[in-house]
Amino acid sequence: MTSPNNTSSNFNIHESEYLSQDRKPLPLSSTPSTENIILTPRTHTPIRLNSPHINMAELAIHNNQKQQQQQQQQQQQRSKQSSPLFFSDTKVSGPGTVATMASITTPHCQHHQPQFSTFSQIPNTSSKPTSQLPPASALSSSPLEMPITTTPSYYNPQDLNDNDNHSINNDNNLPRLVHKWSHTHSILCCLASPKNRLLFCGTQDGKILVYDMNTYTLTHIIGNENNNTNTEDHHPHHQSASILTICLNKDETKLFVAGSDSLVKIYNLQKNPNGSDDDKKYQCTHVIYSLVDIGDIFSIHWCDSTSTIYIGAQNASILWCHISFDNEDLVTNGDNKKQPSNGINHKHKHKQSSQHQNNTNHHQQTHRNINNGCNDTKNILDIERLPHFRYDKFFDSKGPGGSQNTLQTTHNLLKRRYSKTTNESKHHSSIKLIECKSDDIIRFAHNGYVYCLDVITNATISDSSESNFLISGGGDGIINIWSFNHNPTIGVKLIKVASLENDESILSMKIQDSLLYVGLSDCSINVWDLLTLQLIRSFQFGDNNFDEILSLDIYDNCIYKGSSSTGLIKLSILNHQFISDKILMSSEIEDGVINAVKIFPSDDDKIYLLSGASKSLSLWDITTSKSTTNQRHDKNLNDDEEQEQEQEQEQELLNGELHKKLSNDDMLIMLQKYVAFKTISKNPQLYLEESRHCAQFLCKLFNNFGAYQTKLLPISNGNPIVFSEFKANSTTNGTGNARRPRLLWYAHYDVVDATKNEAKDWKTDPFILTAKEGNLYARGVSDNKGPTLAAIYSVAELYHRQQLNCDVVFIIEGEEECGSIGFQKVINDNKQLISGGSGGGNGTTGIDWIMLSNSYWLDDLTPCLNYGLRGVINASITIKSDKPDRHSGVDGGVSREPTMDMMHLLSTLVDPITRKIQLPGFYNDILPLTSSEKKLYDTIAQYSGIKVSTLMTKWREPSLTIHKIQVSGPNNNTVIPQIVKATISMRIVPNQDLSKIKQSLIDTLNENFAKLSSSSSSSMDTTTNSITGNKLSVEIFHQAEPWLGDHENKVYSILFKNLKNHWNQEPLFIREGGSIPSIRFLEKCFNAPAAQIPCGQSSDNAHLKDEKLRIINLFKLRAILTDTFKELGMS
Repeated sequence: MTSPNNTSSNFNIHESEYLSQDRKPLPLSSTPSTENIILTPRTHTPIRLNSPHINMAELAIHNNQKQQQQQQQQQQQRSKQSSPLFFSDTKVSGPGTVATMASITTPHCQHHQPQFSTFSQIPNTSSKPTSQLPPASALSSSPLEMPITTTPSYYNPQDLNDNDNHSINNDNNLPRLVHKWSHTHSILCCLASPKNRLLFCGTQDGKILVYDMNTYTLTHIIGNENNNTNTEDHHPHHQSASILTICLNKDETKLFVAGSDSLVKIYNLQKNPNGSDDDKKYQCTHVIYSLVDIGDIFSIHWCDSTSTIYIGAQNASILWCHISFDNEDLVTNGDNKKQPSNGINHKHKHKQSSQHQNNTNHHQQTHRNINNGCNDTKNILDIERLPHFRYDKFFDSKGPGGSQNTLQTTHNLLKRRYSKTTNESKHHSSIKLIECKSDDIIRFAHNGYVYCLDVITNATISDSSESNFLISGGGDGIINIWSFNHNPTIGVKLIKVASLENDESILSMKIQDSLLYVGLSDCSINVWDLLTLQLIRSFQFGDNNFDEILSLDIYDNCIYKGSSSTGLIKLSILNHQFISDKILMSSEIEDGVINAVKIFPSDDDKIYLLSGASKSLSLWDITTSKSTTNQRHDKNLNDDEEQEQEQEQEQELLNGELHKKLSNDDMLIMLQKYVAFKTISKNPQLYLEESRHCAQFLCKLFNNFGAYQTKLLPISNGNPIVFSEFKANSTTNGTGNARRPRLLWYAHYDVVDATKNEAKDWKTDPFILTAKEGNLYARGVSDNKGPTLAAIYSVAELYHRQQLNCDVVFIIEGEEECGSIGFQKVINDNKQLISGGSGGGNGTTGIDWIMLSNSYWLDDLTPCLNYGLRGVINASITIKSDKPDRHSGVDGGVSREPTMDMMHLLSTLVDPITRKIQLPGFYNDILPLTSSEKKLYDTIAQYSGIKVSTLMTKWREPSLTIHKIQVSGPNNNTVIPQIVKATISMRIVPNQDLSKIKQSLIDTLNENFAKLSSSSSSSMDTTTNSITGNKLSVEIFHQAEPWLGDHENKVYSILFKNLKNHWNQEPLFIREGGSIPSIRFLEKCFNAPAAQIPCGQSSDNAHLKDEKLRIINLFKLRAILTDTFKELGMS
């Protein structure tokens, strides 16, 4: 049988592709290659709260007092600057015309310099130049979704007068302004309710503005007593607590609000089915408070799984309160005889609260009810328990002479105001007061204000055995990770799992998959991997350390950040360029503040961004053309749905129905998701996040299949290693021993590059799995993602059937294509974990067998078993002169030239006649050819038609190759280079000592270089020729040991039999001339034999264009491994 003509030379295609000589450790310091500063029309610059040390309620009073004085100036300023939506002085000529402003000169872009552009939003309409824009009131309340074009507005101050190359930027990936609303005070927080088609924002003056996304109108103001959207309460003594944070429950039926009044209020968003209009909607149903003076509440998060609200406070504490909305027992209007369900007496004075708390059951939630329809003594006493009205011995005491301070007077006014509003209330509803238990608080959870809170469920973090975590970020720059579980008896308890330290205060936070993005007060963003607790990337934004990142969100590989001085900025996570220039921050153009940024999906298949600024709220359309295909990158948009699917899979596992998820069809679906990750290890600056997401994908897959334990083993300067273990669960033990055999399966999830230039010749998208003519096309489908999934599914199937007779450990690395960076150190550090902590093999480790599938058939027709690989030594040889680059017409022939010395030196390594490598004793340890091995070669030659001598040269004989020679200086024919560098590789064969050969190569090069003159060597690795002035240096930057397996052992015998049964023909035993760095290391580390079963055909084109894997090969590999794993445990 002969092989196809185009496959005879494809033997080493799984070789490590990229060998980094200067790999940088984590975290990677990234300078974004593009930064779009999104400018909206200016509004009045507010008094900004630069530090939470200022009381926000007093700031609101100050703003109200200044409102009337500044009203006339604001109107004049707005008439010169802009309307609430567009520039009022902008002249529009047509859809493709650049808008101009009389007071602003728009510079052009210098394309030859790496500058960063800012973009002003200019209307693109067909209105005539003389037409007038609608008034501000109409624009802010009418539906509007108008296309916007963009134009560069600022690049470099030196180009202000050059407008020749000015052009419109029509980048569709830029956000498009949909609508903008104005308010009298700053918007401090915002969120969206897509189910209700509503937008909510909390303001500095204590209001919650509710906007309708269908009509773009302000439909309700929560906190406005008259519920009038057209009027505001301008009472001179009006004091409202600023709304600092809001959140929704999963069903979007409850709105949680907190701020500077130390309270958490819960509002109902459902209409009363038995009432008319909004009888119950937007009504406050619960008020949560603490007897501890916690100060302002900066962050809250509602956890649906435990029905718990978590609170981050100004006094550096974290509180939580369990709330049940299912069995609410509220006092109805006028029913003063009905007592609360907990039977608490409401006639206690405030000074008796401590005794009252002690008399209450320790695990009983404290509830108090307010009847808004009456104004009795009980009601007033309950109100005085709230922090906003509570008597303070210091602030509320009378000063010298019996005078009262302003704050005390304000408290009295608020009490009277509340008493008046309760008597005049038209809505007869009840509010349940909930007091946080004294035990449900962690004092000094941080050494600063707790600015950020978030919850992740069904997750794996580091070595923690828990799956539910609370993430908190504080002004101390610390990220604290707390595990929690809800116990019906003792409630929720937080246990600190880990702490991650940042250099500056954490003001904003966003979790995407396993990555945590934190915005710091020094204008930088750090990215942490929660699975490995590593700081993997840090985005730097110049020297503007006073530009705080107040809010951030992530979508489609882009970060949207709201800053304290540079506004809303979009930047790409993928840095395709490496620019050392600092990012230009156009603070001269806009001085606005973006306090809040929130991204959300809509039911119209669009993605929107909501940004709260100084006195304005903006809605942006950030939908891109790739949005529909990039849902995997944006799981933060549908975390709930993903968690529900995971919970369903876990439930199927518990119910014994996992076989529905273990079919070959489901394996193809998982393979489609697997290959979509661009796990290109060549350049971590571009694909670091992709590789981390892929590692998390594998972890979730293992956990869903019932793995005993799954962890990510971090590498200091590379992608983590995925470790997972399945325990034997078969009821029969064929070995008769108490100890089950333990097998290690090695694989890798990184791939070679297939983007940009590498993807031009592909017939399909390299990262979209395409099925065609019985094959699957995608980068990594054959090397090594397809075979990896086949092994995982075979073990999961046996485990589900309770037929797994041996423990199986998966080690899947992410740096194989770059020479397995850091692999050996991590494996040595976790040897006890991998081996299971018990003796095995030959009594030294717990691993009995090592298996992998990272190779290919000899042709497209005959199945094979691989039992041998050559090793490799990669070296860089450099010769440098003391003199600079010179001209050959001036200095030619004066002295020995580095390039000539390099030619002479390289020629001494190989005999020109015999082509033998000229290193002392190089061939002494090569194993002789045995008769049994000769029979294998003869069999292969009979099938393939390849000569036996050719096979032996490629597989079992060493070789030396010169790959490239580089010189310094300009690339022309008259330069004598100062530096010449050559890259070589040596392939070594089994039984050759890698360390000896490596040292012999260095010594031989130094000795031969010294012979070029009478001088002697100065050192082992660096030699100086004293006559010529040239210096030699040798660097070994990669090495891999050769591997030779025993093709007659137990594993190979079982594999041979199963291959023959499934393919109906005997497989060939083959070797390869390439190298896999980890095989021989794993054999030595665990003292266990390795075996390799190829999956792909020789025409799979791994590392080349149009990489493919035949579907039948994938399915049969799974079936063969299933039989092999089962039989290994029984033997």
